[in-house]
Order: sequence, then structure tokens, then C-alpha cells
Amino acid sequence: MQRTIKNMKRTGITFVEVCLAFLILALVALPVFHFLTGAVKDTERFYTETIAISRAKFIMDSLMFQMPWRAIGAGNPCVFEDRKEVSGVQAFISKAIPKMFGDECSTVDPNVFKGDGIYRCRKGFVFRARVKVEDLDQDSSGAPIQFTIALPGKPKQFFQIKDLVPKDDYGKFNLIKKIVVQVKWSNSKNLDPKDDPNAKSVFLVGFKSDLEG
Repeated sequence: MQRTIKNMKRTGITFVEVCLAFLILALVALPVFHFLTGAVKDTERFYTETIAISRAKFIMDSLMFQMPWRAIGAGNPCVFEDRKEVSGVQAFISKAIPKMFGDECSTVDPNVFKGDGIYRCRKGFVFRARVKVEDLDQDSSGAPIQFTIALPGKPKQFFQIKDLVPKDDYGKFNLIKKIVVQVKWSNSKNLDPKDDPNAKSVFLVGFKSDLEG
């Protein structure tokens, strides 16, 4: 009986052996943990890039195909307003701009909005959208844009913008707007990209012509 008890005591596990087992387990699990952490970060990075590109494309498409020409004012950020004060256009602007830019795009004038806002996705990442608009108008450069029309049997005819369109609501002979959409974001949750030195940005550039008149 005593011999059996002695044999049972010899088959026990010491505290040192338990610590050694945990150490080996930690050494094996650590690379796996780093791999999984890196995979999660890559997934979040791809997610934020997709959201940013989708947001930039949504804003550009809305400006190119839905927003009235006269409602887009030049600037950085640009301004959205209808100087003709058509109620339907003003109502469209007041609903469309917050959907495009999120918060912080309103001004003291309820009928005027700026092309600059902040958007938070459902996962907590923060995006800032900003639109810069340049009027390529008659007076935008020392060499005004000219259009050439060649007719059979006749000499070429040259037209400047002022010969083709009347002045717009901003008092310019303008036919083309250059639109630059920037979406900036942080890969850290709940961090404003303007406060993140490692923030990322995506840009889209388009040209909108006055086809309304």
C-alpha cells in the first residue's frame, strides 16, 4: 500500500512544469495572435478605403448629374446656393448636400451650404469630404479659352466663352467648372482625420459643362 502511494506521488506535475507548459503555449500562440491582429487591421484598412472611394464617387456623381449648374459656386470649399431663389432648387439643395457631406456643411444662411463636411460610418471610422470648384471662365487666365468651328468652304471661326453664353448668376462668362472631390479618413476609430498625421486621402477630378441653357 505504501509503495502504491509513493508511485502516485511521483507521477504528479510540479509547479515548474506547469509554468514551463504555459511558456511554451505562449510562444506558440504569440505568432498566431500577431497574424490575426494584422489580418483584422488589413480588413479594416480595406473597409475604410472602400467607404472613402464610394463616398467620393457618390459626391462626384451627384454634382455631375444631379446638382444644377447654377447652384455650384466656386471656392475651396465650394458653395451651394440658388441665387435665383427657386424654392424647388433650394429644397433639393437642403436635402442633397447633408446626404453628400454629412454634418458641418451648413452655414448661418439656411439656403446656403458649403462643400465640406464630416461623416461617421457605423463602425466608428470618421471621414471628411471637401469639394473644390474652379470656374474656367472668360477671365480665368491671360489666354481665354477659344472654341473653333470649321465649316466646309468657309474659314475657321473662333469663339470665346463670352460669345457663346451669357453671364451666370455670379457675373461670369462661364462654361466649364473644374470639380475636385477629396475624401480624407483615419484608420483609427473615432479619430477626426484632420487630427491624424497618418490620415489617408482619395481625390476625384471632373469637369462639368453648362448644358442647362
